[in-house]
Amino acid sequence: MITIADGDAPLALDSAQLRSFLDIMPIAMILADHDGIIRAAGHTVEEHFGYSRDELVGQNVSILMGSPHQERHDGYLRHYQETGEKRIIGKPRIENARHKNGHAIAVEVNVGETVIEGRPYYLGFLRLIEAAETNPQQIQTMLSELAHVSRVSAMGALSTAIAHELNQPLTSISNFAEGARDRLKQRADAEDLGEVIEALEICSEQAVRAGQLLTRLREFLKPPAHKTELVPVEEIVDATISLALINGYRRKIELDLDIPGNLPLLRVDHVQAEQVLFNLVRNAFEAMEDDLDHPHKVRISAHELAGDKVEILVEDSGPGIDPKVRERVFDSFVSTKRDGMGVGLAICRQIVEAHKGRITAGESEALGGAKFSLTLPSAPREQGS
Repeated sequence: MITIADGDAPLALDSAQLRSFLDIMPIAMILADHDGIIRAAGHTVEEHFGYSRDELVGQNVSILMGSPHQERHDGYLRHYQETGEKRIIGKPRIENARHKNGHAIAVEVNVGETVIEGRPYYLGFLRLIEAAETNPQQIQTMLSELAHVSRVSAMGALSTAIAHELNQPLTSISNFAEGARDRLKQRADAEDLGEVIEALEICSEQAVRAGQLLTRLREFLKPPAHKTELVPVEEIVDATISLALINGYRRKIELDLDIPGNLPLLRVDHVQAEQVLFNLVRNAFEAMEDDLDHPHKVRISAHELAGDKVEILVEDSGPGIDPKVRERVFDSFVSTKRDGMGVGLAICRQIVEAHKGRITAGESEALGGAKFSLTLPSAPREQGS
């Protein structure tokens, strides 16, 4: 319980002292009543979210939330009031907030309770998360896990791609060397060409040896088997969006989420699943960064498919995928970026296929840019319920 007092007397809801207290705080603060209606807000809230104080007071606090929590906030509040179970209160967490102009903001949220004039209120502390700040340990741990998985996956993808790309020319070198050696052996002056024939034999042997080494390297760097668990789709999406926004991808972008609450649980390695979705969302953000004079939109939606599958769609209003590379966009060393290595989407495909899933790319009819479809296995309804 948080106590706000002016000396020995509680502050009145409409007092200048309370407004001053909210205004001088270095982080955004809001005061909401028992029904989740905003009754007071600090000046920093206006700076972070674009709303004036008059626009916020009297509105449901969900006006500052991103989907799907915006639509479900009242249900969360009723659950707490009926059960007393504290899922958010007193537990700092990273959430996806929503600016007045529609773009997404990553904030650290800490909610407490207080009593003013004998009535209970919720006091929310909202700290804007920027890439330049020292991130909370929870976020740093998540980023480290993603970075580790990404490095291992990248090494595996690179070794597989290199082995694939080099095995063919190495085989050709070996075959041509052997062919030249055999032709020389058939010549009448073969005895005079002994050194050349021996050199061609060595060339063939070393080409074969190089191919074998590449195969061993590929096996050595093969990513370990993933550990599947049952994870809510919403949890994967929330964590991914927060990481993308925190990790330097805050743009003038409107983020639209359509994640139904009744989806079955995904059967995935949650870190690897987050890595795939993070790559897709980051690519969508980056596809629009050259033109930020106009608002852009990213839409993430999900729905259930037959056969215990869930499809997650990531769409954007960017320029779309170059038709020249659209069919090869998941191949190694094929990139749609000017300075990209072309391994990110190849890693995504590798992870998804290891989960017995599917990933495809195309055009977004709704937004006009790119659309990526990610299909992952889910638990049967009776198991995931």
